[in-house]
Amino acid sequence: MDQDGLTPRHLEVVGVLTHYESNFIKLLRQRTSWDESYLETFGLCPAGEVGAALHPLKHIHAHVVEPGQDRFLVLHLEEVKWEAEVKLWFKLVFQAEVGRSLGELRFALLLFYLGSRARHREELLATGTGLAWEQRLCLARATQYLVLGAAVASVTRTSEQLSFEASLAIRHRQEPGAPLSPTETQQLLFGSDDKCFTRMTPVLLLLAKSRQEEEEEVALAPSSYLSADGVVDTAPYPQLSPPQAGTEELPFPTTPSQANTSSLAPGGSSQFLGILTRFIRQVLSPSSEPPTQPSSHHWLDFQVMETLPHQLLNLSEEAALERLVQSEEPSVLLFPQDSGAVLEQHLGDWQPEGTVLQLLMGKLQAVIQELRDIPAFQANMGLFQHLLSFCYYPPGLGEGQASEQPPGSGKLHTLLLLKALQTVRVRWQERRKVLRQNRSARHQAHCRLQELTIDLHDRKFIVMPTVYAANNCEGPCKLPLSTRVPSYYSHTVLLLGMQERGSPLQRAPCCVPVRYSDQLIISLSTEGLEVRKFPNMVAEECGCR
Repeated sequence: MDQDGLTPRHLEVVGVLTHYESNFIKLLRQRTSWDESYLETFGLCPAGEVGAALHPLKHIHAHVVEPGQDRFLVLHLEEVKWEAEVKLWFKLVFQAEVGRSLGELRFALLLFYLGSRARHREELLATGTGLAWEQRLCLARATQYLVLGAAVASVTRTSEQLSFEASLAIRHRQEPGAPLSPTETQQLLFGSDDKCFTRMTPVLLLLAKSRQEEEEEVALAPSSYLSADGVVDTAPYPQLSPPQAGTEELPFPTTPSQANTSSLAPGGSSQFLGILTRFIRQVLSPSSEPPTQPSSHHWLDFQVMETLPHQLLNLSEEAALERLVQSEEPSVLLFPQDSGAVLEQHLGDWQPEGTVLQLLMGKLQAVIQELRDIPAFQANMGLFQHLLSFCYYPPGLGEGQASEQPPGSGKLHTLLLLKALQTVRVRWQERRKVLRQNRSARHQAHCRLQELTIDLHDRKFIVMPTVYAANNCEGPCKLPLSTRVPSYYSHTVLLLGMQERGSPLQRAPCCVPVRYSDQLIISLSTEGLEVRKFPNMVAEECGCR
């Protein structure tokens, strides 16, 4: 971009840049201030709630000015339908290596080109699925682009493709009522390119973390093995241990205990946690499934688990709070017997607004849509609708209508529900993957992922869910390597060849985990809400090494 050859700060793009996107990036690179005239360029209003679009736009601006380790992606329009609400489909296809290099999706921005025609000042409202929230647009003579904050949770992701779907309705803010007609919407969103006698189609711009960046974060994370003096403490490797004899498990909080009944209002946090515990237990362990064999049970005590390296998130920082909402890792919730009273004390302290609240709503809506078709979820829909009544969940986001609540009183409930549902989704996806691999391996054994569950136990806290899926790898490593084992190196092939020719090896290639995911532990105590991130706790993919 305006330089000769590659420089240490050159911009890498996943996808195709047309000259429309190139001009947009050049414009971003030229400006450093965000005054009123610059906001007009992008159709942003000078006052009011501009965060939904301005927040991702500023992050993209910072990246193109000073490229960091994030990956910049461009999804082009695949299909459009002009109906009462215009429906837009975007897609980006890439090689599997690119997909493996992409980490967490962070920011999403819809970019529309208005063309060069003169226009009068007007203010519009944009609503619809796929947007971060209802957003205002302010058009002026200087407006060249329209930007809308998109919901990252609405981006569908596979190993070789990203896709995104949105439905937009645009209406005049001063005249609430019917949206613009399809013709008016097309003229607004698809600007005319008079030089090429065509219309300029919109794109979806994404910023994603790179896997390298995520691995570096884990490598630099503070470890509980380091003492205050910076000297490495030695500790034995934690062993899985069964519960001690005579230890009594804490009951599930289905009803408030006598100790705190007087301090809890009907329908309060104790009831929410009790219903949530029952819901998760029934969805993850439906009666139709055979019980796990006792011989496969393993126990892990949380006092032992805390000796593992982990990160502690400071939720008083907005960036850490946003990161927690953005994360997709499975979670384990820990709360004491008097958890209802403790949760009520901290409801007033936890009031996310703006971008964090938009992300929370978008993530919750997306995970509900994904889980609706699971039979165990459908069988417990009554419990789920009851849970929603405790949460901040504005009407219109789903079939369930939330009851009236004081402003913000259910936002912490919403976060806990989101983390619980994400855990259900991960468990469901893992079970499907393992079952699919086992079906395909009936006639030919090969290195593959197997489900391994570990029972969680704590002497002081109620644990939800009580089982954590660690998974493991099983199967032979031999030539020819199955195409179902995509992760291997040339070194492995050489070792297997030597083994087949009878050459002695000190260690033959083994079937081991080659990719892991993290586990979140969310605990509630008198100190407040505490979130710990344990890296590399769940085996995700197997390979021969």
